[in-house]
Amino acid sequence: MRGLLDAVYPPVCHICGRLSRGPYPHCCGHCFQSFEFIGVHCCELCGELFYSRQVPHLCLSCIKRRPPFAWCRGALIYRGAVAEALSALKYQGMISMQKPLEEALARGIRTMRPLPETDVLVPVPLSHRGLWKRGFNQSYILSASLARQLDLAVETDVLRRKGYRTQVGLAARDRDRNAAASFVPGRSVHRIKGQRVLLFDDVYTTGATVRACARILRRAGAQVSVLTLARARAGRGG
Repeated sequence: MRGLLDAVYPPVCHICGRLSRGPYPHCCGHCFQSFEFIGVHCCELCGELFYSRQVPHLCLSCIKRRPPFAWCRGALIYRGAVAEALSALKYQGMISMQKPLEEALARGIRTMRPLPETDVLVPVPLSHRGLWKRGFNQSYILSASLARQLDLAVETDVLRRKGYRTQVGLAARDRDRNAAASFVPGRSVHRIKGQRVLLFDDVYTTGATVRACARILRRAGAQVSVLTLARARAGRGG
């Protein structure tokens, strides 16, 4: 049936507008191949991208102040087709972008192995209002395929987000304050005491969101690592 429909109504790539040839009907092969993987040229602690092909070392920010997590990496650079695909998923409800982004995440993980030893996966939550408006939590649906790949359980009630003031458009300092006020422990936070948690979010911009969540998880007795699908370069954005 899919082949017949495609013959009558050829799928169009939502990113570039061209006819989509390949396994993903709304993300053509050209756009998928343009996704940029971060690889190993980044800060060995927080994952900040280096502008040149440097041997991994601590960035200046981590030297000045250690983050509240033990390890952080992003799979893709948040720009171009990656940013377009994520925007289509999050803000336009194009669930068809889920599969190419899951595949890109799986490929990205292979470039950053070995991953830290982990007991449980925790996706960053949306508020009830945000979930009602969007209809789904993009971090949760992407983390589901990640959990299968890494053979991890997913805990969805150890963090709770209150309010719905978006991070988009806020300055870095305002993002930190907004994020710190937006997240609280969930009803099942006691379940992660003594656990090695992999916190997952879709995008890392300034890092305000994952820092706020990591602090809550650490106070609950967990060791925290962070993985994101995409990551913006410093100064471009959490």
